[in-house]
Amino acid sequence: MCRTFFVAFAALAFLVSLADAQTPPRLQPPPPGATVLIKELTVEGHRRVQEAVILNRVRSAVGAPFNPSQASEDIRSIFGLGFFDDVQLKVEDFEGGVKVTFVVVERPFVRDVEFTGNDKFAVSELQDKIELKLGSVYNPVEVQRAVERLKDAYEDEGYFEVKISPEVEKFADGDVKVVFTINEGRRITIDKIVFRGNKGLTDKQIKEVMATKERQYFILRGTVQRQRLEEDIERIAALYQDHGFVHMRVERHDTSIDRTAARVTITIDVVEGNQHRVGVIKLTGVTLLPESELRRQLGFKSGDVFSRSALRDGVRGIGDLYSTIGRASADILPRTEQQAATKTVDVTLEITEGPEVYVERINITGNTRSEDRILRRELPFVEGDLFTLQKLQRARQRLINLGYFETVNVVTQPGTTKDRILVNVEVTERPTGLFSIGGGYSSVDSFVGTLDISQNNFLGRGWQLGLRIRAGANTQQGQISFTEPWLFDRPLAAGFDLFSTMRTFPEYHYDTLGGALRLSHPFQEYWRWNTAYRLTQDKISDVVNGDPILEEQEGTRVTSAFVAGVSRDSRDNIQTPSKGGLTALTVDFAGLGGDSKYVKAVASTTYFKPIWFGHIVSGRLEGGYGFGWTEDGLTGKIELPVFERFYLGGPNSVRSFKARKISPFDKAGQRVGGDTYDLANIEYIIPLPFNFRIAGFFDVGNVYNSEDFDITDQKYGVGGGIRWQSPFGPIRIDYGINPNRKFTNGPGSKKEDFGAIQFSVGSPF
Repeated sequence: MCRTFFVAFAALAFLVSLADAQTPPRLQPPPPGATVLIKELTVEGHRRVQEAVILNRVRSAVGAPFNPSQASEDIRSIFGLGFFDDVQLKVEDFEGGVKVTFVVVERPFVRDVEFTGNDKFAVSELQDKIELKLGSVYNPVEVQRAVERLKDAYEDEGYFEVKISPEVEKFADGDVKVVFTINEGRRITIDKIVFRGNKGLTDKQIKEVMATKERQYFILRGTVQRQRLEEDIERIAALYQDHGFVHMRVERHDTSIDRTAARVTITIDVVEGNQHRVGVIKLTGVTLLPESELRRQLGFKSGDVFSRSALRDGVRGIGDLYSTIGRASADILPRTEQQAATKTVDVTLEITEGPEVYVERINITGNTRSEDRILRRELPFVEGDLFTLQKLQRARQRLINLGYFETVNVVTQPGTTKDRILVNVEVTERPTGLFSIGGGYSSVDSFVGTLDISQNNFLGRGWQLGLRIRAGANTQQGQISFTEPWLFDRPLAAGFDLFSTMRTFPEYHYDTLGGALRLSHPFQEYWRWNTAYRLTQDKISDVVNGDPILEEQEGTRVTSAFVAGVSRDSRDNIQTPSKGGLTALTVDFAGLGGDSKYVKAVASTTYFKPIWFGHIVSGRLEGGYGFGWTEDGLTGKIELPVFERFYLGGPNSVRSFKARKISPFDKAGQRVGGDTYDLANIEYIIPLPFNFRIAGFFDVGNVYNSEDFDITDQKYGVGGGIRWQSPFGPIRIDYGINPNRKFTNGPGSKKEDFGAIQFSVGSPF
């Protein structure tokens, strides 16, 4: 028995000693004055956050003395990362020093965000309205903030009954999915808007400036949008300021909801105060410009109702005026002083004219394909030039008219000194190449098949290349063209065209084969001269029987012609102009060899003027005259070649007639064209959403033989149309009515058509 007890005791002692060997030694406090060094730093419990990211936040370091205070600061720094629910410190004896371990408990990550019940907003729209993103750390506060943002978004659209419930679903690894269950409720609409306290302005005047409406599109009731309503309060205050009520304030605005009828009544209380007029106007510091010219820029005078926006516009106008003489740094400081006794506002403009301003640097951004020099050569200034507002506006206009860019912004910022300015050109490039195979319908050519290959900015150097093939029942055309707009790095545009055209008219068939060389160069502001040499082989065939004039023209001839012209183009946009104009004069002289001998001149002028709300009034005047000649001098009437005679009608002239329907007739009753014509058009254009525009027009014009010219004998067209600014250019559909139908002359006379529909691409003029 003693032996058994001894064995049991020995076994117990062995187990105790073994347990002691496996228990980590406790950290003993160092003797007083001793330094404990950190031998190792590590992290436990992290899954996604890298150890290096965590340790980068701590200031304790391997080899440095262990400092409990610094360790506490390190814990707070790690917790400040926002990735952890808990951070603790573990310190152990290690290799003559200590091992410091930061034990972290990571917060779950948001693996998925889901929306259910949403109809008004798409999921992508809702996701954009909240800051809770996939892969972010889950935070209940952020979830609640997301709920509030979603409610605001719905209430901004009039859904005041919306209810949003967030739910959190956990995955096996601890991550979560946040589900927002949305009950949108009804959309609350506006029953009426009530104003109280307004005497100086009527309810109608105030409602006109508000974006919030009682009724929209005359049928649908408006919806309440909180952000829009807040902006309307600012608009109302600005309206009163522009009518002289300088002390006006919106005391409160209230939205009363009738949940039974789903209607809202908006009540706005205003305190108007007294209306003030303009008192004394003073300008100080003026030495370079006549004071009368500066006062003209203000747009108001003493005694007028005081307007804040008129004052701002006047200050801007004076600044622009100084910029036209190179003083872009001129400072105009407006000061107002209210006179309570007279209910007036005295205005003082303190003007510091400043020095002349020169371009310090031109920065160009956004041109990923186009070389910098392609843009710089269009700018009417270089570094070191005197800066003016006209040059800035002209720079933007030229860049837009290149057609290379979707957007063009030319802005300025102060340079390193008062007399220096930086010009920043910001562009967004658009595709400049085109490859299309298709078909279409034109009121001139009927149905045609087309192949178009073009590049208006080849290799980013501004070269223009084009290949066009058109084939239809009445026309076949092929053309190759090339243009270098800056030959020898000068603004000398040079190019060539090679073409072949076959067209069948009711009176004859026309074939032409040839080419042309072109040169043009700008001069002065907006002006350009152009010249060209054209060599063609022209063939007239299949002339209708019994037409002696056309029969004389039948056969093949060579035309060698020199073309000269001059133009002034101040349009803001070549494809869809809204202001400016184009004036041109072109003269063709044929007879430099070849068989055809004639002179033909065409003059035209167009003008576009914006009026209100984006509406545009545009007009055109045009006329032409031509005659034939012989080397022996004129011996009686020398006719123009039939293929060079004038015709009107179609989408770009008098739109109540089909193409070439306005023409003199010969004795056989055939249209043979004339040697003189006049044309006038006027349009009223109204912009619509989605790049659409509608237009009303009035056209007048006629074609004559010079011996029968009668300015009172005109053809008319009145009608309307719709335009669409498509990716391929402006597409137009017009319908013109002939209000003065006459009988055609010649055999088989009949009354002119009532009207015509016109399909085409491009601007009418």
